[in-house]
Amino acid sequence: MAQEIPSYGNEGFRASKYQPEDSCVMCNKHPANTCNQCRSIWYCSKACQEKDWPSHKLLCKLFANQEPRPSEFHRRAIFFPVDEDKPRMIWLLCERNEDEERGPWESTNAKSYIGDVSKGTSRIDYNPITRRRLGSGFRAWMRREGYSIAMIYRDAFGIDGSAINRSILRSVSRSNEAPAIAWSGPLVAVRELQANWSLHPVHEDVDLGDFRHIVDFFITYYR
Repeated sequence: MAQEIPSYGNEGFRASKYQPEDSCVMCNKHPANTCNQCRSIWYCSKACQEKDWPSHKLLCKLFANQEPRPSEFHRRAIFFPVDEDKPRMIWLLCERNEDEERGPWESTNAKSYIGDVSKGTSRIDYNPITRRRLGSGFRAWMRREGYSIAMIYRDAFGIDGSAINRSILRSVSRSNEAPAIAWSGPLVAVRELQANWSLHPVHEDVDLGDFRHIVDFFITYYR
């Protein structure tokens, strides 16, 4: 069962959805119903649920039975290990920082998952398969709405000898697709949104609708 997301400085800001929360993850129809087990994803019909099930079942039970949040500074995230056949649900430490130059800001501590290396980040704010916009991104000239899914990985994964990521291959192949590229190295995914008190993003829990958007990201990446 999804837990209440604690707030520590996010007062006055919530993600503004472009589709209602209970829209179908596969076709955007509204209203829709939650998965009976994880209650973290919405489908409008049995047909849409069955279409997503081969990928969704990799995490459905893990999401429903995830250990309690370790602290108010941890956010639910998805970890894609290199040498395993499916991703994992994890609690990612998101550390609150502040200095004179940057003001208040928040950083993710993903070293135990991707290694003590320079990290890269890609963001998903649009799903081209379902034509669903998750958020406006974090461009300074745009009104900040919705959220992004931050994909945290080794910045040099293409040249540092990282192995091809089996859990990503498995997640995508369940949808009878192949990734647009053979992603190498471990990867962590967590939600990002913009707080009123900072120019920098803060983080929130992913849900399993986000997992579907991540799978579609890998299907369409560079295509």
